[in-house]
Amino acid sequence: MIDVRVTSSALHTNYAPCYLADTLGIYAANGLRVDASIPAGPGSSWLSSNLLDDKADFAMGGIWIPLAYRGRLAELPICALVCHRNPQAIMARRPIENFGWESLYGQKMLLSMSSTSQWMFLEGVMKQAGADPSKVQFLRDLDALTNIRLWRAGLGAFFLADPLTAEELEDEGYHVVTTLGRICGPVPWSVYYTAPRVLQREDGMASLFVRSIGEALGWMHAHTDEEVAEAIASYFPGKPVALLARSIARLRADGVWRQDTTIPRDPFDNYQRIIADFGLIERPFPFDDVVSYPAGGIGPPDVSRD
Repeated sequence: MIDVRVTSSALHTNYAPCYLADTLGIYAANGLRVDASIPAGPGSSWLSSNLLDDKADFAMGGIWIPLAYRGRLAELPICALVCHRNPQAIMARRPIENFGWESLYGQKMLLSMSSTSQWMFLEGVMKQAGADPSKVQFLRDLDALTNIRLWRAGLGAFFLADPLTAEELEDEGYHVVTTLGRICGPVPWSVYYTAPRVLQREDGMASLFVRSIGEALGWMHAHTDEEVAEAIASYFPGKPVALLARSIARLRADGVWRQDTTIPRDPFDNYQRIIADFGLIERPFPFDDVVSYPAGGIGPPDVSRD
């Protein structure tokens, strides 16, 4: 068995393929023994450090970290796609038919303080759609738990919630008025990235790992929401399987998961433009310079379209 160390963002239902690779025995069937417990730190701030300090072989998070590091601190090749759309939901206190960005104007919207990528993306897609973020009062300096407490206590008209929290808040009488996956379209939201040394290993570990995630995606697409929920339930102790299934169903309907782990070029380049406009990179990088699939090949040769 080949040992693999993984560091990743917080536990969320949109990362279901990663959990399925474990619970279904896909890693083991591919000869891998995966330790996914490497701490990511506050706001996932240790992901890149874990790779650079050789504490982890793969990190799972946003593309903005390896892009911001490139040419400054280190090259961290992006090697697999997990989430093909932003999974967050926009909550409101009342139903809103035909939600549009203008629905936010003149209102307060809560974002979590650790959501650098959420704010960067939200601002970018609003501007691309011709909307004006300055017309919305975004409260984005509080931690997630404080945000939820204050939302329940009446602060803000809108709240950007993770997929499972959105389902729980709906049960409390709040409303999902849209999701970012639905309103914003494809974006390489969550990816695996690594260090060059991992892609250069002769034991094929990188290829086996990425293949395992791809097989988990395939299993997801061939099974029901309830079956997926039951398979990942051990990762969410105390959460009803029915609640997990509802979250999986919404994410699936929004197109959060592709059929494989390859990264479409056009959404990737568009997100790079948002990141450049935000100021984290000077300009978009050539796609083939930053995306490096493991030797052995995965997915079709042309992945430029959704």
